[in-house]
Amino acid sequence: MFNSINSYASRQGMNEINLHLGCGGENIEGWINIDNYDYEGKDTSRSGSCYDLKMDIRALDAADSSVDRILLVHVLEHFTRWAAIDLLAQFHRLLRPEGLLLMEHPDLDACIKMYLESQASIDTPLGALNLGFSQFYGNQWDRLDYETHRYVWTKNEMASELIKAGFEVLVLDNQAKFHVPGRDMRVIARACKTPR
Repeated sequence: MFNSINSYASRQGMNEINLHLGCGGENIEGWINIDNYDYEGKDTSRSGSCYDLKMDIRALDAADSSVDRILLVHVLEHFTRWAAIDLLAQFHRLLRPEGLLLMEHPDLDACIKMYLESQASIDTPLGALNLGFSQFYGNQWDRLDYETHRYVWTKNEMASELIKAGFEVLVLDNQAKFHVPGRDMRVIARACKTPR
């Protein structure tokens, strides 16, 4: 196992450093897939654990301005609001100028709408609740702390925090590609040369 993302990329002969953070069981070829957790059989939220590097994404070991793209798919909601804001600042520091931050995560407004439009029943098992409700709290049934959700963002507050962290927001919509379009927020942001 390598401690440095940059040395790993160099040893793999990568021309670009693209980080797939919180990869779980999804390994994307050509990206450095990073997760901090091994798969536990009782975890019904993901299919496995297939990281290239095991690392806590709150302390990524990479050189400043050396990363081309960062991808998070249903990861940011697993952190408190303040920890997520710290992550955005770290991502900006690690990305090259003009580097891209790509994220998908639940949109609070869309989750509320989906929840209210459903016919949720008090007798429905927690794991089978509608797709809106499940995003407020994440996986609460497998008793894995890291699978729970800590904060669900609105598009407006996400845009505001990205700008504060030094990003230009290129796309902010509900056209999710990885999970549930309409419910999930898609974010594409470009790192400006210096934070605003």
